[in-house]
Amino acid sequence: MLELSTKADDAFLSKGFCNWKKAIDRFKGHEKSAVHLHAASQLAQRRLAPIEAQLSQQKAAEQQKCRIALMKLLSSVRYLLRQGLALRGHSSHAGNYAELVKLRCDDSNELRAFVNKITNYMSPEPQNEMIRLLSHGVLDKITQTIKATQYFAIVVDGTQDCTGIEQESICIRYVAHDLEPHEVFVGLYQPSDTKGATIAAVIEDALVRLDLPLNDLRGQTYDGAANMAGEYNGCQAIISQKQPLALYMHCGAHCSNLVMESAAIACPLVRDAISCVHELGVVLSRSGKLKAVFVGTADDLVGHFATIKPLCPTRWLCRGTALQRVITQYEVLLRSLEEIAASHSVSEAATKARGLLHRFQDGTLLLGIRVALSVFPVLEELNRALQARDATVGGMLQAVDAVKLQLSQVRSDEQFTALFTEVNATVAQLDLKTISLPRQRRPPSRYSGAGSSHVAASAEQHYKAEYFQFIDAALVQLGVRFDPAESSGITRYLALEQVLTSGESNDNDVISSYPELDATRLAVQLGMFKLQFNSDSLAAAKSAIQAMTPAVRALFSEVEKLVRLMLVCPVSSCEAERSFSSLRLKTWLRNSMTQERLCSVALCHVHQDVLDTVSLADVAAEFAGRSDIRKSMFGNGPFS
Repeated sequence: MLELSTKADDAFLSKGFCNWKKAIDRFKGHEKSAVHLHAASQLAQRRLAPIEAQLSQQKAAEQQKCRIALMKLLSSVRYLLRQGLALRGHSSHAGNYAELVKLRCDDSNELRAFVNKITNYMSPEPQNEMIRLLSHGVLDKITQTIKATQYFAIVVDGTQDCTGIEQESICIRYVAHDLEPHEVFVGLYQPSDTKGATIAAVIEDALVRLDLPLNDLRGQTYDGAANMAGEYNGCQAIISQKQPLALYMHCGAHCSNLVMESAAIACPLVRDAISCVHELGVVLSRSGKLKAVFVGTADDLVGHFATIKPLCPTRWLCRGTALQRVITQYEVLLRSLEEIAASHSVSEAATKARGLLHRFQDGTLLLGIRVALSVFPVLEELNRALQARDATVGGMLQAVDAVKLQLSQVRSDEQFTALFTEVNATVAQLDLKTISLPRQRRPPSRYSGAGSSHVAASAEQHYKAEYFQFIDAALVQLGVRFDPAESSGITRYLALEQVLTSGESNDNDVISSYPELDATRLAVQLGMFKLQFNSDSLAAAKSAIQAMTPAVRALFSEVEKLVRLMLVCPVSSCEAERSFSSLRLKTWLRNSMTQERLCSVALCHVHQDVLDTVSLADVAAEFAGRSDIRKSMFGNGPFS
């Protein structure tokens, strides 16, 4: 240790120290000597770890700080995905992600040092990779849940995004262990065209990516477009050829919408009234000035108002609320139209307001709105019931029968007479034009022959015929659109339901077609189940199984499989339509988003609860292990 020392003190090294009278002074002097300082330095260095170990510890500390920073970045990305916010702005350095990271740097020294030293993790490529890994984590959790139930159904619907690109939304329906049906969104896919074969190929590709075998598919639901519901070349036909057990159901909510559309078109009185209400919404929504006129008039007359908006061109069953608002604010609307029409403006709005005022001052228009409201609310309730995620095919048919019964009760002379009397009272109160007979059109002679055509004796008699025609059209369309004989899927479903409720599995062709059902065991279990529970519907059987103890439930395993096969059949494609709301993530300000990024972002935003359960530590570990550079930067230590 002292080989390099040139001023060694023999008294402390070899001869020994004996001048104890001056020991304190000598010790203090020795502490300041070069030999003592050199020896102390050498001893301290020998006590330290080797240089290699010191460098390794420093590297480990830097890797730990980098892992902390990566977790901060991933949690920031997850937050923005969950809230449906854009990560980037017009540039990578001025978006929500960059600003959020800057904000979090104030609370994290590790993140601040990481961002200042390494900036490429803020670029679009790592962002896309993080988004992709998070969406894969969401999909993995969803598919694991679906696989645990084995059998599933698909729900598909399509629309266009803001750039006109066709987007097909695919959802999966499955029945959980507690026999509660669930419908989950699994992605947006961009087909090359909208042909049935193309969409069927997209569905098959999606199932392969999700590792869901086509053999376990037991149901499919789409709208009634020819490319989806076509008997020969439609998507459902192609899927059914490959998997005959995938029962096709036409979306019940879409059918009820078509019922209302057909009924309204069949009745000129209702059709014209709806058209006028739509034009009224267009005029009042044209500018803030026109809306201010309506709001001011409403405040003066009644002290409150309800907005009148243009009617949706496709969703007929969303019009009942608009019609009801017109009825309750009829006087306010008349005053508003008078004020707009009386203005000296030469704008198109003033001209349309004058024409609408003339129509709304006619009592016939008020009658048309009231006639529409006699059917619209009932069908809206049917539509709302069929949109439920836990709706069943049997429940749908029962709901349709209940609506038919209600409409049959409304179709009576007494109901129309009461309605007509009430409308006449309102006409007199508001000083509207009296309801009168319209000009009678003479039918062509090839239809009526030489005889004279029928002419109604009064306005009430004439419009009663239109009232009955409107309700009859709705009843006929309900019978046609929901006719089990017109749907092979519903026919097979009813055969399964008959087996369950009767307790007899006599229809061997239906039971034997399902490989998961053991016909012999099912016959035995159905006899015991019918004797003990006497369930006369799917809902009753479901409740009975849910209330069983595990041991008793195992006794009716085949009955439970039968119940699951019926519960898994979707009633509507509304879950796919609900997922369309995620397309607002792609707007005119974010229209450069790739299809993969759009699908990933939509998955994370729609399944916020699942995203919260995805382990950021696992995602970070996978992200860090994808290259040697990242492995060196983040190391093999745990993420926390």
